[in-house]
Amino acid sequence: MLFCHYSLMISKRLIGAIAASTMLLTGCAAGGQAPTRMIKQVTDGVEKDAGDLKLRNVKVVALPDGSATLIAFIVNHNDVADQLAAVFINGQRAELLTSTVLEKNKPMIFEGDSANAKAKVAALGEKPGYRVPVVFYFANGGKVELDALVVANTGIYSSIL
Repeated sequence: MLFCHYSLMISKRLIGAIAASTMLLTGCAAGGQAPTRMIKQVTDGVEKDAGDLKLRNVKVVALPDGSATLIAFIVNHNDVADQLAAVFINGQRAELLTSTVLEKNKPMIFEGDSANAKAKVAALGEKPGYRVPVVFYFANGGKVELDALVVANTGIYSSIL
């Protein structure tokens, strides 16, 4: 009888210790500043801050003829103006149509009603749903690299040429 009583007490303590340690061991080891916790992507386009240059909603629209058009929004928060020198989409230099200098808080908008810039490649080489590298070269801001989502030329993107 004595053996069973101690055995039951040890079992209860062991179960309690395991339950308590389980609570401690299942916490997030990366903490409140984990890189995956800091993502703030509110659209299907990607975002990146490169110093005072803010790139938002960057994505690529795959067109039926195999070409592709860039969608993006770029803002310069520096007092010194900057200029977009080149854009590469999936390793190809895009035909860049803009004369807009990136002055402080005056955005460069690719596509849409307020567009003041356009970047297009003749052959994308990737299907919608995949990601492709997009590289921006700025006169002062240097090189900014992103992996942008390729979207189909349907729905809200059907008017993009």
